[in-house]
Amino acid sequence: MLYLMKKRATVYLVAISVVLIVTTAAFVLSLLTTNPTGLGPAGVTFWFINALVMVSALLTILSFKFKSRNLNSKDNEVALFRSSLRFGSLLGFSIIGLLALSSLRSLSWRDILLFTLIVIVVEVFFRTRKKVA
Repeated sequence: MLYLMKKRATVYLVAISVVLIVTTAAFVLSLLTTNPTGLGPAGVTFWFINALVMVSALLTILSFKFKSRNLNSKDNEVALFRSSLRFGSLLGFSIIGLLALSSLRSLSWRDILLFTLIVIVVEVFFRTRKKVA
């Protein structure tokens, strides 16, 4: 059973690594070939979505690698990966959300405070939630 959990976590890690490579290639290509004025609203939206997926995948992989250094052989790698995915997605949404607000010139200290509070509340909710058997 432990072997299957490790294998499944490895498959998830490889899949998110492929997503990271593809989105990074698309991100670099878009930086080299386009400009925001030529993209239009739909293009800028797709650019931000690509950046969101790229940043979230990168943070997920880094979080998983950092957390797995202290992993015992009995620990559940799939649960660790899910925790890393939640962390990467939450932080990725926050970073790209703040970047999008900044690009629209509507970022203020209240928005930063609100994003920070939302991230803290969501993380506390998931950490204190009891598992349903």
